[in-house]
Amino acid sequence: MKNIKDYFEQAKEEHFAIGAFNAGNLETIKAIVQAGVKLKAPVIIESSHGETSFFGSKRLVDVIRDFREELNHPIFLNLDHAPTLKDSEIGIQDGYDLIHFDGSSFLFEENVKIAKDLVQKAHKKGLLVEGEIDKIVGSSSAHFSETIKNIQSSGQKTNPQEAADFIKKTGVDTFAAFIGNVHGFYNEPKRLDLKLLESITQAMPNTFLSLHGGSGIPADDITKALQLNVVKINVNSELRIAYRRALEASLEENPTSFAIYEYMKGVIEAVQSVVEEKIMMFGSEGKA
Repeated sequence: MKNIKDYFEQAKEEHFAIGAFNAGNLETIKAIVQAGVKLKAPVIIESSHGETSFFGSKRLVDVIRDFREELNHPIFLNLDHAPTLKDSEIGIQDGYDLIHFDGSSFLFEENVKIAKDLVQKAHKKGLLVEGEIDKIVGSSSAHFSETIKNIQSSGQKTNPQEAADFIKKTGVDTFAAFIGNVHGFYNEPKRLDLKLLESITQAMPNTFLSLHGGSGIPADDITKALQLNVVKINVNSELRIAYRRALEASLEENPTSFAIYEYMKGVIEAVQSVVEEKIMMFGSEGKA
């Protein structure tokens, strides 16, 4: 079975992206895995700092490894937005496939220092490292009362030359740029600054690009981003919203049921449906 770097290389060449879907419980993991197997697509399951703490990093590694081996399917695990070197090292030690160090809260030179150290440690184990210099604003939830422009304006978009300098000094494999791709889900579509993305791609043509805030980005923007070295697209909020709405509906429809496997069936189906939609949008169907 190919490793994640092989898949990223293929994605870059063939202009598709692998969906990176957040999961903090078994039901969401099952939904993601079932979608990937059904559509013959490689998938990345990822855990944010909160999800990692809730589920446990070693347990997540064991669960993903079990699914991967049983199904003989490319399922990878990413440590998402690890805020410190120590948190990132947990992913290396416990067996994640990818490590995303979010150093956007640090000054540039400190970010470089930590990321460079992390790259050296991760590469010794054959792991990929993702870096970030400009905080991708918003949060992974529903923002129905807020406008995207207000959230976007609270952050600083990525400077291509600064990003290229960061890559040169650290050696990170993947870069998370901020081009208007705010975290969260809104009542209006997110529009990306595709001209800026093109400039970032030109500044570091050999670097994989990761697009965060994948919930609610229109398909035409996604299609254009896939032509510009984006090989990984993160989705979280849409899964959480589908999960909660389906759970509320299921509990209302089955008020006397106390068997989790009965009322969670519809929840898994709802989340799986979102994952399948994203896989087809990202062009990774049939790439496993």
